[in-house]
Amino acid sequence: MANSVVKTIAIFGAGGGGTSAAAHLTTLGFEIRLYSQDQNALVPLQQIGGIEYEAPFGKGFAKIPIITDDAFKAMDGADIVMIVSPAHLHEKWITAAAPYLTKKQILFVSPGHTLLLIPQILRAHGLKKPVFCETATLPYLCRRTGPTTCKISRVSDFMVFGGFPGCETTRQFEIVKTVYPSVQCFSNVLETVFPYGNAIHHPPAFLCNAGRVEATGGDFRHYYDGITPSVGRLIDAVDRERLSVARALGAATMPFVELFYRMGYTTKAACDTGIAYEAFHQSEPDKWIPAPSKLEHRYFLEDVPYGHIIYSELGRIAGVPTPTINHIIYLASVALGHDLSADALTLEKMGVSGISKERFLHLLEYGFDD
Repeated sequence: MANSVVKTIAIFGAGGGGTSAAAHLTTLGFEIRLYSQDQNALVPLQQIGGIEYEAPFGKGFAKIPIITDDAFKAMDGADIVMIVSPAHLHEKWITAAAPYLTKKQILFVSPGHTLLLIPQILRAHGLKKPVFCETATLPYLCRRTGPTTCKISRVSDFMVFGGFPGCETTRQFEIVKTVYPSVQCFSNVLETVFPYGNAIHHPPAFLCNAGRVEATGGDFRHYYDGITPSVGRLIDAVDRERLSVARALGAATMPFVELFYRMGYTTKAACDTGIAYEAFHQSEPDKWIPAPSKLEHRYFLEDVPYGHIIYSELGRIAGVPTPTINHIIYLASVALGHDLSADALTLEKMGVSGISKERFLHLLEYGFDD
């Protein structure tokens, strides 16, 4: 519920996640300002003054007092500025917010997992010693179902939370948990990168089903039909490499199957097996989700450059080989006919090419010496 710590929240992004957050948080009593640069997404909501929602907590209409393409109008006086978008759009949203961000405001990115990209963008806009926080996943299983409607199938009861720099995590956590009590405090934004579930399973499963997607236009269930025992073993191999990199960097995380269970997507029996195939075949929420209709989809276009490639880059810093992950990056690029590393979240894009492990970990914990 709205509280003495947080009253007003500016939400950047009017897709499924942004509209769902706006609707849900309105029902909890927060004053919401919704910002987007996409007029097609914005105008229908402006015309009715809010969002129609269907959710586990009810069905109704959430009145949003400010729905705008003016970032200053959305942010002025807000306690939290919440970025709700895919990782590849973070640069756009942070660039829009940076000129108006104040030190009193909490910059909260959900989902995050772009490491040092956001603080580097903020520094480029003159914000010294940038601070922000993020979760590894969206707070919702949701989608925008129409020009003025959204559907929330589930509100998350477990979200990994970290801040940048790590020494500011606890302060930010105490504020964000008054809005989302399900956040679980981890050390820093390195520990929100590793639980990026989509990056673990989407690329290997999608690669193995590339021919089927092209032949059928996605006429099958992506998880239930597409993840067979052999595909599951490939996902497990990716997960072992991810866990090895995390351990080498001293980052707390958990196996994918446990994470999947903690997020409410599979059964305790499946979790106990530790096998990805079992986790997906005992997943009621994912059982009926159809496959994408083409290969030019976020399962490759986002989850490789902002997932697999991050794990590969972190492996290099940690001195840990990631052969399975590297081969998937290469083969996905070949299948698409497009080098997915060209627009990826690399160390170079984050402005820290050639950084040592020690310096990297120091930056994550203490920030930049501006």
